[in-house]
Amino acid sequence: MSEMENLRRQSEASAGQVANSLTDPVAARSLEESERVIRELQAQNEDLRRAQAELSASQARYFDLYDLAPVGYLTVSEQGLILEANLSVAALLDVARQSIIKQPFSLYIFKEDQDSYYRHRKLISETGSPQSWELQMVRSDGTVFWAHLDTATAQDSEGAILFHIVITRIAERKQAEQALQEVIAKNRQLQKAESLGRMAGSIAHHFNNKLQTVMSNLELLGGLPQGMNPAKCLNMAKLATERAAEVSRLMLLFLGQTTSIREPRYLAELCWESLPMLQDTLPDGVILEADLPKPGAVVSVNTNEINRVLINLVCNAWEAMGGATGCIRLSVKPAQAKDIPLAHRYPVGWHPHGPDYVCLAVEDTGCGLAEAEIEKVFDPFYTTKFIGRGLGLPVVMGIVHSHGGVVTIESEPGQYSVFRVFFPVCNEAMPRLPEMGVQASAFEGGGTILLVDDDELLLTATGAMIEMLGFSLLTAKDGVEALEIFEQHRADIRCVITDLAMPRKDGWATLAALRELDTDLPVILASGYDEARVLSGDHPDHPQAFLGKPFGLQQLRDALAQALAANQTGAIQG
Repeated sequence: MSEMENLRRQSEASAGQVANSLTDPVAARSLEESERVIRELQAQNEDLRRAQAELSASQARYFDLYDLAPVGYLTVSEQGLILEANLSVAALLDVARQSIIKQPFSLYIFKEDQDSYYRHRKLISETGSPQSWELQMVRSDGTVFWAHLDTATAQDSEGAILFHIVITRIAERKQAEQALQEVIAKNRQLQKAESLGRMAGSIAHHFNNKLQTVMSNLELLGGLPQGMNPAKCLNMAKLATERAAEVSRLMLLFLGQTTSIREPRYLAELCWESLPMLQDTLPDGVILEADLPKPGAVVSVNTNEINRVLINLVCNAWEAMGGATGCIRLSVKPAQAKDIPLAHRYPVGWHPHGPDYVCLAVEDTGCGLAEAEIEKVFDPFYTTKFIGRGLGLPVVMGIVHSHGGVVTIESEPGQYSVFRVFFPVCNEAMPRLPEMGVQASAFEGGGTILLVDDDELLLTATGAMIEMLGFSLLTAKDGVEALEIFEQHRADIRCVITDLAMPRKDGWATLAALRELDTDLPVILASGYDEARVLSGDHPDHPQAFLGKPFGLQQLRDALAQALAANQTGAIQG
């Protein structure tokens, strides 16, 4: 058989086998299943290719968003090293991205803000809660810019802490804030100038009126009308002087230029004691309601000054009612520093020094205050009522501020006002200044008094009063001259009265120098400043008595009696 024949027969056999398989139902089904599987695999493969294409596109978009975002993205390790950074961070810092990888993040923080960075990093590590803060960062050329940082934590595959930081440049916002602060500061300066102008004019008004009374009565003494008693002129002049002195004292209270003696008191109890006095200041038809739970909180206060606060607030409430009948409510309640309102809080810039406070509130149903009026009610001599008033509320703020407290105002025009005074709770007793030296009602005249003052008119007037009390007089214009005179007349001088504020050598320096010459010499210190404030300083020597200007003949006599008697027991201890 030829080779061609063999091939023909093999071909026919194969064809027969194929024909048989096509006619076999089982073989046909197997072939169809294979073709279906192949088609499904081809479809899945096509889906996979599309998914891979979409993933690649998504990754490209993600990296574009990450790298080209308008804010900087950083990942920082627990050790503070930069692990990842986008191109925006590199642009902010003016460096190549790869050059900052593995670098300490603190390297790019301004040195004065390093502590702030480490505090926030420690806080977020301890609490795990996101943190936001602002600090200054440094570019590669050394320039500094402000940035806002938002930081959150995560963990890597091994459980180590990672810090994800978003950096936003806020230079423009800071510039806007600075510009706003400059405008606010300029506004305050204008308001301050307005307030000072009003205060200066009003003080001049008050003092000129009182001085006119003094001058008129002195003129009358030079040529009294027939039948007029000269004692009446003197009394009127003295009364005008005392009222002028009271304005000075009130201004010192407003300015906080006093250091009053304080003691721990239950504030509610103190208010209860003042209720009869407060009710007596109110007209018929105005009722004072009190909510004063006792004993309540303890505060360290000067009782007389708190009574002045109560009187001024209650009188202000009554005047706000415009003569109408109604009710004024006085209450005392505990308070927390965090609950003290930020709005309308005076003095501006006050910050609490502890968590616990007690609130004294005075509420009226009067005319209320407009927003513009609230900003001015604590300015000296500003008033919405009538001419001649205006020191009540400024004195309230001065007293409260000197006690470490704050005043807030809540008001609705035409409806009500609430003045709230917050005092810090006292946890320990305040030390009291020792009482003045031994009190003496009489003394023996005779001998010489050395009077030291740089004001010639005061030397003349006070010297005349000293001579009226039976003493001889020596005068000096300052501490240097006083020491020279004392050395010349040491045996004759029984006591020295010296002013506090003088050129060349002030009162304290004069006192110290005199005590070096004579440790037992009685000395009286005179000043227009508040007594407690003057004596509260740290001085090696102290006077036997204090004279507050202005003083009259009786005050001078009492001071001399006290100084001469105290010479047996010692000086005032400041």
